[in-house]
This record gives sequence, structure tokens and C-alpha cells, in this order.
Amino acid sequence: MEDILMDTAKVVSKGQVTVPKRIRELLNLQNEDYVTFVINKDKVQIQNSKIFI
Repeated sequence: MEDILMDTAKVVSKGQVTVPKRIRELLNLQNEDYVTFVINKDKVQIQNSKIFI
């Protein structure tokens, strides 16, 4: 069975969202990194953009 991690973040007036610390750690996100949003029907994945390099 696939491990599932859920967390919640608030969208502020400029459309910005803070990625929760435990998600940043799991995705190995560092300051100035980029993330890629992958949308498939009603599901969204957020990935560290480094995987596409």
C-alpha cells in the first residue's frame, strides 16, 4: 500500500502558499528551488522541479 501524507496550507491574497516543513523535507526542497504542479483531472501533484533536469 502506498504511504499517504496530508498537510494543509492557507492561500493568501497574492495566491501564495507556504509549503509545510515536513513536505519540503520529503521533497528535498531548498531555498530558491522550483516546484512543478502536475494536474490530472481533479488531483494535483507537487514535485521538486529538479527531477525534470
